[in-house]
Amino acid sequence: MTAGLGTEWAVWAVCGLNGLLFLALLALIPVLLNLRSALWVTERAMADWREAAERALAPTPAELLRLRDRLRENRHTLDRWQRRLQFWQGIRRVAVWLGRRL
Repeated sequence: MTAGLGTEWAVWAVCGLNGLLFLALLALIPVLLNLRSALWVTERAMADWREAAERALAPTPAELLRLRDRLRENRHTLDRWQRRLQFWQGIRRVAVWLGRRL
């Protein structure tokens, strides 16, 4: 009888613990739902920040015009230096040609 009584109490104890675990899970459902909502809000906020950062970092039309003007100036300067180089290369060729002739 004592062994049967001990087994019976063990079964009741396991069932009671399972019931407590089930109640604990039920108690966690609102917490999990709140966590899901918090994650959704965080995801939305991050998306908003990303969009704001993309707009803030995008070049303005004035900046694009300024960059275009600088590119034109740099191209003009490069063309001028290329003409100077060609001129001095021509002078050098003439000097080499004269050196071979004399």
